[in-house]
Amino acid sequence: MNLLDYEVIDIHDERTKELAQILSNEKALSILRLIEEKPRSISEISQELGIPISTVSYHIDRMLKVGLVEVAGKKYGRRLQEVKLYRASSKPILILPGGKKEHRTWEKLRVINLAVSAAVSMGVYLAAKLLREGSKGQSETVRTLTVKTAPEVSKTSTDWAAILISVLTFILVFGVLEYRFRKLF
Repeated sequence: MNLLDYEVIDIHDERTKELAQILSNEKALSILRLIEEKPRSISEISQELGIPISTVSYHIDRMLKVGLVEVAGKKYGRRLQEVKLYRASSKPILILPGGKKEHRTWEKLRVINLAVSAAVSMGVYLAAKLLREGSKGQSETVRTLTVKTAPEVSKTSTDWAAILISVLTFILVFGVLEYRFRKLF
């Protein structure tokens, strides 16, 4: 499980109260158990549990709000109208007392990771540009309006190469730091 893939809810958040109400309601729990098996539409849930559609819709809306349920897909009903299918969410929910301090730490680490990755990739880009400028040699003395010289043509491809190298560096540095942060915490 990815440590960053969870829903964090503070105990002072209104969703905590709603989550507690849902988990203490037998109809809501029976709906949740049913859609754990396979995705179903509101009308399918209503028929299988013998609960009115309005009640199922009410509970599904509440469970969507707190992250217990998610839309699994769509299908077409008898009148060719789209019908949403719902399933129980596999994303864990973490309730934290006293705020989202741990979650804020992850956000700060991610910002640091982005900044470091951007700085390293910019350095690689500038180094590639300086290398290209240094290997350019003599300055061009004659230019024509219709024919591009070899240095002009190669300049464009060298710029793209420098950009590509810096983007790949960013991805590599970001991935390595993300992996390290996850192992540490």
